[in-house]
Amino acid sequence: MTESLISGGGIKFCPRCGQQMKAETKVCPSCGQRSGGSSDKTRTIIIVVVVVAVGMLAMLPIIGILAAIALPNFIGAQEKARNSSVKANMHTAQIAVESYAVDHNGMYPKAINTEFKSYYPGGTTPSTAGQPPTNPFTSQSEWPIVGHVSDVISSRKTASGTLGEGVVEYSVIFTGNHQPTSYAIRGGGKNNHVISGINPETALVLSNQ
Repeated sequence: MTESLISGGGIKFCPRCGQQMKAETKVCPSCGQRSGGSSDKTRTIIIVVVVVAVGMLAMLPIIGILAAIALPNFIGAQEKARNSSVKANMHTAQIAVESYAVDHNGMYPKAINTEFKSYYPGGTTPSTAGQPPTNPFTSQSEWPIVGHVSDVISSRKTASGTLGEGVVEYSVIFTGNHQPTSYAIRGGGKNNHVISGINPETALVLSNQ
């Protein structure tokens, strides 16, 4: 409670019963109400602190529930974004090998050499390599690695294979007359799993087949 003071008068009124008394009086002679505002203010501050603390404790379970809901969604969104980046890198590799084949009578590159890299964005064929794509898991620029896929249909049937996170793999496939007339491109997702296709149990394999 607050007190009503008469400035300069040296008197005050009891906040409970209105009894007039001297300013230095600590206890109302009429009703026994203690004056002295400092104790009242301290009591008020303590009450406010307790109420705030109780409110914060009550909010903790709610915050925990919200975090439990939001965290998996956030992690899932990150994984999808990284997989999308790997798929984009796979398509960049596919454009490069198809462009190479156009200039080489339908034959695909046998190795990931400078001539192959020159078909990447920024390159100048046949001697200046372009810009390697960025691995979304490592944030490092990385060229595709050489793979050993020989059967596109079989490789698409299962996503149980392993491949480094964010890695793009290029395999040249020799068909009739042992000519490099086909290829397979795969990508690595989280935990070194091959990125799956539309069906989670199948692998995403880019090819001309």
